[in-house]
Amino acid sequence: MTLALLLAVMQAPPQAPALVDIHDLSPQQYRVSAFILSAPQALTISAVAAEPWPDRLRDRDERHWQDDQQTTWPAAAWILDARTRAVVWDIRSAETRRESNGLRHFDGTIRLPAGTYEAHYASYPSAFSNLNLDIKDFRDVVRLGRRAKYGGPYVETGLYKQFGITITGAGRNASDDELKAAQGAFTASAIVTVVPDRNSSARKGFEITRPTNIEVYAIGELTLDDEFDYGWIMNADTRKRVWSMTYAGTDPAGGAAKNRIAHETLRLQPGRYVAYFVNDDSHGPEEWNGVPATDPEFWGLTLRVADPAARASVKPFEYQPVPQGQTIVSLTEIGNDAMRSAGFALRRPMNVHIYALGEGTRDKMSDYAWIVDEEQHKRVWSMRYEDTEHAGGAEKNRLFDGTVHLDPGNYLVYYHSDGSHSYNDWNGSPPAEERYWGVSVFPASGRLSPADIGPFMRARGAGADAAVAQLEHMGNDEDARTPFRLTEETRLRVLAEGEGRDDDMFDYGWIEDDGGRTVWKMQYAATDPAGGAEKNRLFDGVITLPAGAYVLRYHSDGSHSYNDWNDDAPDDPESWGISVFRTARR
Repeated sequence: MTLALLLAVMQAPPQAPALVDIHDLSPQQYRVSAFILSAPQALTISAVAAEPWPDRLRDRDERHWQDDQQTTWPAAAWILDARTRAVVWDIRSAETRRESNGLRHFDGTIRLPAGTYEAHYASYPSAFSNLNLDIKDFRDVVRLGRRAKYGGPYVETGLYKQFGITITGAGRNASDDELKAAQGAFTASAIVTVVPDRNSSARKGFEITRPTNIEVYAIGELTLDDEFDYGWIMNADTRKRVWSMTYAGTDPAGGAAKNRIAHETLRLQPGRYVAYFVNDDSHGPEEWNGVPATDPEFWGLTLRVADPAARASVKPFEYQPVPQGQTIVSLTEIGNDAMRSAGFALRRPMNVHIYALGEGTRDKMSDYAWIVDEEQHKRVWSMRYEDTEHAGGAEKNRLFDGTVHLDPGNYLVYYHSDGSHSYNDWNGSPPAEERYWGVSVFPASGRLSPADIGPFMRARGAGADAAVAQLEHMGNDEDARTPFRLTEETRLRVLAEGEGRDDDMFDYGWIEDDGGRTVWKMQYAATDPAGGAEKNRLFDGVITLPAGAYVLRYHSDGSHSYNDWNDDAPDDPESWGISVFRTARR
């Protein structure tokens, strides 16, 4: 080095310390660094990012090309204004120098006003390693195996080691408290913030007393075909949604294509509302599995009101979908392979509200509830898929939240579950109100009067009707019998439930006289559907028998019986078997 050059280097002004220095990133890492500028100034930025690898781009004629993470930059840097959440610089939209290996370089200056800023960097080249590779021949299998082993081209070549960003200028680093204070400027006008933990949900109730403009700021995970992390707002009194976060109603939120943002204004009328947000078990603030949104700090749902007077009039309230202490029947926290029931009597006509959570796919329910009029042995309400709505979490979580009218009488409420996806044993994301998995029945008014509800009593007809003989709750491989005697010619009501198909009965009852001769038998042609599966059959009719001794009989095969159903249960499972009643005299 010449003496002149050495003197020039020694006389050069010292380089300003870096405000941000994010380097040495792993193939799946997200980092953020905050800084403060006390005056407007120019900043020098040097950053290296990566564009999508060419063989990961998809043709535009493919349905999901816009929703494909392989069109996302696997490594990117950006800067946010901490107070407004606005993006002030993003390498993905800046003018960069492109290398043939896919790296993008930015070396330049930007000018920013005084304020607090967040510099973000996301390095996720290995998150794309095994996605959307069509297997056409052995070479594709080899490529798939290589990616599974090495984690993608930027990892295989070691290029990810160049990822990073350096920002220099006349500012200083922001402390955690200073950053929180700046972010607090955005939430200062918030009336609701809903940010649930991983694989869970959260809700907050609020009441407004005047027509109010509500700013909705929601960031979550949605695709063309499914919703994973998302929110909605419901009118607490009508139980109707007034806003929902859908793929069609959101915009790209930056980063992975599944990151979506809703930023809009709602005009809400006076009333009580509930804001919900649900998260699944992946890709969220606790652990990203792809490039996060440009504003990951506000993943969730934030509702803001700009007008201070309107904001001051908003009041929080504790919402419960089922009013505590007001239920007629509560069968909740139902597990796998359950068959639960509870009865009640109504002393007057009543509109009852039913809140039922269950599992259903492709128009068929697997975990569901129904209500039976015990005297008529018929369903008066059933949780049909077409009457349900998405309950949050996995798409198969279904909710019935509505009102039905019941006349005075005795009723049985049933709940059936299959062998998977139930309370505390979910195989997908749980619903928003998971502890209510099951069915709850309460007065539509929300207030229970003990004078209106009585204890359940099994109805056996009117007047002098009385049970003569019964074989109920019949299980598999039954050969049951019970004797009875008639002292005179008697009209009898026979109620029999069993299993049959194609003119054959597999579970059925009959009556024998004291000589072992069959005097009545449950024939398929004389039965009606018993509700539930088509093979559930019902006979409910009147026969006349002379005085004498008789034996009531019931036979069942090795499957589909009381509390061991291999298909949908009948409307009145309690009556599976055969019962004989003495009818009232005419």
